This record gives sequence, structure tokens and C-alpha cells, in this order.
Amino acid sequence: MKFRLIPPLDQSPTVVAHCQRPLGRLAVLATFTLFLALLGDRWLVIGAFLALTAAFPRHRRSLVSACGILIAIALPDWLDLPFLDRLAAREGLSHLPQFAIRIVVAAVFALLAGLAALAFRFPRRLAARRPVLSAVLSFCALVAVVSMAPLTGWSRVAAWIAILAIARMLWFFCYTLTDRNSRDREPVPLQAGLWRPAWMAATASGTPFAKGAAYLRRIEAHTTEELAVTQIKGLKLLLWALFLRVGQLVFEYLIYRKLGIPEFEAAFSRSIAGHPFAWYWNCLSLAAAFLVSLLQMSVWGHEIIACARMSGFRALRNTYRPLESRTLAEFWNRFYFYFKELLVDMFFYPTYLRYFKKHPRVRMAAATIMAAGVGNALFHFLRDISVVAELGWWRAVAGFQTYLFYTFVLAAGISISQLRGKPKDDPSRSWLRRRLAPALCVTGFYCLIHVFDDTNRTYGLREHLVFVGRLFGL
Repeated sequence: MKFRLIPPLDQSPTVVAHCQRPLGRLAVLATFTLFLALLGDRWLVIGAFLALTAAFPRHRRSLVSACGILIAIALPDWLDLPFLDRLAAREGLSHLPQFAIRIVVAAVFALLAGLAALAFRFPRRLAARRPVLSAVLSFCALVAVVSMAPLTGWSRVAAWIAILAIARMLWFFCYTLTDRNSRDREPVPLQAGLWRPAWMAATASGTPFAKGAAYLRRIEAHTTEELAVTQIKGLKLLLWALFLRVGQLVFEYLIYRKLGIPEFEAAFSRSIAGHPFAWYWNCLSLAAAFLVSLLQMSVWGHEIIACARMSGFRALRNTYRPLESRTLAEFWNRFYFYFKELLVDMFFYPTYLRYFKKHPRVRMAAATIMAAGVGNALFHFLRDISVVAELGWWRAVAGFQTYLFYTFVLAAGISISQLRGKPKDDPSRSWLRRRLAPALCVTGFYCLIHVFDDTNRTYGLREHLVFVGRLFGL
């Protein structure tokens, strides 16, 4: 019998039957909330939300929407609050009241709801037929107007609060617009609660986890047995996230404290200062930072998806065994699934379905570059749109050169990987050649370009290229 650290409780008829009873549901919810408290912030808020969905499963969709809106308004720290504090200080304001932020966030919800209602009402208009392009261009125009407008004091701060709120909800809103032609779509009030889902209360990410309303309709648990199995899987996933978090802390302690391997930031700073570590220390520093990023992504994504499962949705994992990938495209899918899905839905398919239909290989490459390159860069630039207020448009774009290079290399690598196809699983070849060697090559590629996975504007592309040279003793 194969050993499992976490037993497959969701496959046990006895456990599933017990979790369908009130006492069993209460035990699962209490255990889940305890694990959530051990992992991070907002456990009490998310636990209360999950308790409501468990108590009133027939009203799950209404509760998800209502709680999503209320939590986003009541706890607006998913915005860039340090930037807003700096902006308020520059405008001569003594402090930034929370109630003012809440009012603006509520107004943004109302504005986006009105725009969604118009898109549903007039689905044949250009803005509704090209929802992503229209939403992105409208948002960029809004930022340009606010940047150039002679606003001062509270008016300028309020405008940037609205911009940050829209930036964090933009891609959730795009999923609502793409749902406009569905016959069974939810009304706008229910859609609005998914622009900041309650299970994302502890994160400021703008990536739509569990995608939009159309996807949630497909993965919702409709029977008590489905709900019990889904919640058990959510509990198991959260427990696995807790194990990974402990493993991350142990790994960092052993690597950085016991073995003395320098952290990546320290190694990079030494390189910039002209006093680099030896090449092997730089390599070890980069490899350790890459593995830590894998663990962090896994813990973070597992926590969100576990909460979505506990609320009754059979969502897939965000990160699933990326080190087993044998192609670059497979790693990209396994490492950050919902970000990949966003880029595929919003950039890959629109390009693939419209252009180069007579040239299949060019068609695939163009769609991949549009998603992994253009869409990837656009997402991160708009996510950090507050940089425009602090640096201006030119410096914000020029300082983005490192991440633009990263997206170009990533898109080119994935395109080549897709054109080559997946390596054949030839049984006559050894396990080292069939599995280990391709996985090491893929991991090595992503580890190397991790140097350029930097959205900050502190250092330019040249400094990052110099560090890559120091990895090889140059």
C-alpha cells in the first residue's frame, strides 16, 4: 500500500457520510479554521464567511457575493495603502481616514456594476464584443487623465484610490464581461461579489482565483455528498499548505543560517556594488531563492483554493508538482495555474481564434507570445500602476525593462517548447533520460530567468545581465 502523508479521507465512504451530518460539518469547519489561523491573516473573517456558507448552503452564491463586497469595502488593505499614505502626505493631508477609502471603494463597485449592466444590456456593441481591449484601454485612459488633471488634495487622493481599486478588480471584471452571452449567467449584483472574492480577503493579488462566475457554475457542489467531498479536499489541501509552510521555514533556516548560503538580495546587492560573491555562491543563492519562491507560491495558492473548496467549489490547485514538468509549457501550467488561465482566456484564445489561421505553427507561436509576453507584462504593469503617480509614465515604462525582458524570454521559451512538443515517454530509455533530465533542464531554465522576474524599478536590465554573467564566473 502506497504511503501518504495525508490519508485520502475524501475516498472513505464512512468519513464522507459523517461529514454530511451537522456535527461532522462543524468538526471540519472548526479544524479548517484552526489550520487557517496557524497559516496567516484574516482567519477570523474568512472563518466567519465559511461558517455562513456552511450554515446556509442553498444561499451559497448570494453569500459569496455579499461577503466578497462587504469584506473588500470593510478591509481595504488589498489596495496599496503605503502608496496612498505617501500620496496623502505629498498633498498636505495629515492622515488618510479608512472611511474615506471605504466610500471610494464602494463607489468603484457601483461604477463597475453599472458598466457590467450596460454590457449585458447591449451585448452587440463594440465595447461588449471586445471586452478585454475596451476595459484595458478605458483604464489606461483613466490613469492618463488623472495623471494630467490639475487635481489637488482629497480629489487627487480619491482619484488614485479609485484607480488602485479598479486595477485590483480589472481582470475579475473582464471575466464578468466575457460571461455576457451565457444564458444562465448570474445578475450583476451576484457577479460583483466575485470581483474581490471573500476567499481572497488575505491577499492583494489581482489574479482571479477560481476564475469567474461561469467557471464557478461548473465546479459548484450541488449535493450534500459532493459538498462533503469538496470540503474534505479543502481541509486536506490546507493541511498540506501548513506542512509546506513548516518545510519552507526549516529549509530557509538550514540553507541561510546553518549552511551560510547568502540570500539572493544580498548576493545581487554585492554584485551591484562591484564586490560579488564567488560564482558558486551566486548559483546556490539563486537556486535557493527559486525553491523558496516555489514553496511560497504553493502555500499561498493552496490557502486560497482550500477556502474556495470549503465554500463549496471544486476548484483545481493553483500549483501542482511543477518540478515534475518535462516541458517549459507544462511548468508554466503547473506553477501558477490561475494566472496562466487568465492569460490564456484573455490573450491566447482571442489571438489564436482570429489570426494566422492558415499557418498553424505561426498561429500557436503568436498566441503564446501574446499571452506569456504581452499579456504577462501588461498585467504586472497595470497591477503596479501606482508607480506612474510616483515616477511618471516615462520612468515607469523605462524602469519596467527588466520584466519586459523576462516576459520576452519566457514567451519565446514556451513557444519553442510547444512547437517541439512533449518528449516521448519511451519505456526503453532509462528513468534518468525519460524523466529526470527533462525536468532538470526545465527547472534550470526557470531558475535562470528567475533573475529577471523583477517588477521593481530599482535596478535596470544591465545590472541583472551582469549578475547572470557572474553565475558563470564572468
